[in-house]
Formats: sequence, C-alpha cells, structure tokens
Amino acid sequence: MFFDTPVTIKEFQKSFELLTPPAIAWKGDNVGLLIGRENDVIRNIVVALDATMEVAVEAVKKKANLLVTHHPLIFQPLRRITPTSRTGELVLFLTEHKLNLYAAHTNLDSVKWGVNYVLAKTLGLKNISILSPIKESLTKITVFVPHTHVENVAEAMHNAGAGMFTKYDKCSFRGEGIGTFRGMNDANPFLGEVGKLETAKETRLEMLCETWKLAGVISAMLKAHPYEEVAYDVYPLLNENTEYGIGAIGDVESSMSEQKFLRHVKKKLKTPTIRYTPGKGSVRRVAVVGGSGSELIEEALRKGADALVTADLKYHTFQDYNKKIMLVDAGHYETEHIVLPTIAEKIKSIVTAKKSTAKVFITQQTTNSILYYS
Repeated sequence: MFFDTPVTIKEFQKSFELLTPPAIAWKGDNVGLLIGRENDVIRNIVVALDATMEVAVEAVKKKANLLVTHHPLIFQPLRRITPTSRTGELVLFLTEHKLNLYAAHTNLDSVKWGVNYVLAKTLGLKNISILSPIKESLTKITVFVPHTHVENVAEAMHNAGAGMFTKYDKCSFRGEGIGTFRGMNDANPFLGEVGKLETAKETRLEMLCETWKLAGVISAMLKAHPYEEVAYDVYPLLNENTEYGIGAIGDVESSMSEQKFLRHVKKKLKTPTIRYTPGKGSVRRVAVVGGSGSELIEEALRKGADALVTADLKYHTFQDYNKKIMLVDAGHYETEHIVLPTIAEKIKSIVTAKKSTAKVFITQQTTNSILYYS
C-alpha cells in the first residue's frame, strides 16, 4: 500500500538544489523560489521554459501549486506590481491562486544533465565535455588530526561532500607530523595537561571542497574532531571545476559538410529556420550553448570547434567570425525547451523518493513569442 507523504516546497528545494546548486549560477542571476511560501505542501507541479499567463492558467487547471521554470520571471526588483505590465499581471495571478514559482536558470545550464548536455545529446554528439568550466568554486580544506581519529574525521568530511574529484570520491591527502600546543587558563585539552607544553602525533588531512558545501563540511569536521580547539585552514582555489560550467563540446559521429550539418540541426531541433555563417567547410567538432552563447565563441575556437550551435547572435558577430567558425543560430527557445522532459524526470524522482503522490506535468503551452513567416 502506498501512503501519500506531504512534501513541502522547502523539502523539494533542498533536494532539487543538490542537483542544481544555486552557487554555480551566474552572478546577478535570480534562481530559487521567486514567489510563494516554502512551507506550502506540494499538490502538483508544472514544468515550463517560461512563466506566462497561459502556463499559469494551465497549472491552475491541473491543480498544481508549484511552477518550475528555466527562465526567471523576475530579474530585477519590481517597483510596482500592477496589471499594467505583463510581469505585474502574472505576479498578481500567481499570488491570488497560491501558485508558487521556482526558477533554475544558469545553474541548470551549468550541470551535466542540464540544458547544454541535453542539447549536445539531441544533436548526437559523442565524447561530450563542458565547454567553459566554472572557476573560483573550489576550496581546499586542511585540518590537523591526532592519528587515532583520522578515519572518523575523514569519513565525516566525505559524508558532508568533501573529497570529490571528477570521477572519484573520498579523495584526500594525508601527511604525518608533530603538533605542539599548551593549554592555558580554563582550557580542557583532549591530550596532556593545562599549562604544560605538549606534543602530539598528528595527520595533516587535506581535501577539495566545493564552496557551497564548505559550511556543512566544516560543521561535520568539528563535530567529529576530538580537540577542544581545532586547527584548520581553508584555501580558495583558482582551479577550474570540470564538473560544472556553461556550454558543451563534442564530436559528431563522422565529419560532414556544413550544409548536411545544417539539415541535421534543423531536423533534430525541429526548428523552421536557421541563421548561420559558414566556417571552414566541414564539421566534426561541435560546441553548443543553449540560449544566448555569443560570449563563448572564442572558447569554442580555443577548444577546436568547427561549429557553434547557439542563439541570439548579432549581425556583426556573424561578420566577425565568417569562415573562422561556423556559427549556427537555431533559436533561443529551440535550443532550450528540449530540457523540459529531463527536468520533469528529475523532479519525479524527488517526489517519488519522498513517497508523495504529487503529479509532475510538462506544460502543453509553447512559450516562444517568436513566430516565423515563410
């Protein structure tokens, strides 16, 4: 027998953000719960690329009280909320119908199951990797532990998320040495006596840790460590984090002409038209950036891409890169909406794991405001 377990917005958010950490979103992006109450119990969920009035009405009809979108409805602080603007009218509708709004934007772009990897797989690319890994998201945490407690402290840190390195987990460096200390005043040392200089055989334990996991790792470390005062260091790193980043790059099965590649893109993305500028004649290595990706053209060139599939390219951008790299503007909506089934599956897995009977729907509305005349 299956019993329905109430799941709150807060519980959903905690689970979903393990998959799409808000810390990897671009600076200034507006992700997370934008409208609503985190203690509301989820009834049903609708997933969409954009929050529009049509999508919101559909969500109400499906008895949903959570709308999950890729694009944030609110980017800048609103000076007024009235029906005189599209955003104001929609915010009023959402609040009046107690419809919570959650957005996962550039953090969804930056995970390996998100927009860009789905786009790369839709185009049939192989050997896929991140085009532009994020930087300044890693730290190294070093702590000094008596030999007798190294495994306990290390396990606590690993369980909190430290020591992950690409395809490996529970990674650490350990070096043995001698620590010295003297307890003063009202100290209660784990080893030795107050007022006496002590030496202890200690292990220098080092691990990589992503910035958004750091507080939890430190808390777990301190709880597991036997010392009254724990000596530890946190170093910010400039290393690239190859697990997260914008864009993807890979190879088509076999080299093809640019015209054949255009037909391939048009068919796979079901787009009625494509804007492009020619590259060097043939296509084998392909970079993709769902939505606006002109800022990554140079990175695509550095990574050896013959073509870049993206959207929102400007006239002069096409001119600047003519015959240097094939630029393919396949449309903002067309390069992103294909991620919706994957988002829905991730959400379904969260809901199912929590034993909730809430249903997850992909919107039936097309939120693309751009029409094509031919």
